[in-house]
Amino acid sequence: MIVTARAFWAPKAGNRTDEYEDAFWPLNTAKRAAKRRDTPVRFAVADGATETSFSGLWARRLVRAYGEGCLGGDDWDGWLRRLQREQAAWYGEVLQKPLPWYAEDKVRDGAYAALLGLELTAAGEWRGLAVGDCCLIQWRGDEMAAAFPAQDAAFFTSRPYLLSSNAARNGDLQEQVLRAEGQWLPGDRFALLSDALGQWALREVEAGSPPWAALAAIQGGGQRTFHHWVNDLRASSALRNDDVTALLIAVE
Repeated sequence: MIVTARAFWAPKAGNRTDEYEDAFWPLNTAKRAAKRRDTPVRFAVADGATETSFSGLWARRLVRAYGEGCLGGDDWDGWLRRLQREQAAWYGEVLQKPLPWYAEDKVRDGAYAALLGLELTAAGEWRGLAVGDCCLIQWRGDEMAAAFPAQDAAFFTSRPYLLSSNAARNGDLQEQVLRAEGQWLPGDRFALLSDALGQWALREVEAGSPPWAALAAIQGGGQRTFHHWVNDLRASSALRNDDVTALLIAVE
């Protein structure tokens, strides 16, 4: 099994790159296409909630934990609690410094993020895990083979369930952790997309103009091509103004 992956990302229009609050794993896929032959191989995308405090940091911790095999197995709860404790300790250090009252409230409330993970095995299997509204799409040739957890563009709402760094905010988490599995064949493609791009892609599928050619062009063109493409979609109102991430994967 040879897996090639490349991550593409952009902040909201008008924001600086350091204000980007999504995250992806592996990190090295941002600079060049990364090839992996080991198995299983894991990929992840997380979408930090803009209105919460330090959500980009929380998103980065989540994708790293999934990529290192901590959040995909049976000890999900244990690993998540460890991450929440780490985030709480870091917040405790932040609160030692003077902050405006509204900033203190946001820190105490915690950070929130959607998480999507994909694991591929040499046996031709894939397994997905999702909390929130990031989206996995698998296609084979010109046909969509799977979509998870979204099945259509209507899935995306303004109030998705998100993973919180504050354990008290996720009392019903077990009901919200979604899992899926399927098969891959040589030549299959996967895209892990943050919510705005996932919604756009499924709208294109529903309109009878699947986005496979556009995604292939991005993968061949690099970050500059991706930024121009995103700007054009935003200008035409086809894409919501949000942080965007696309992790594009090919399996041979």
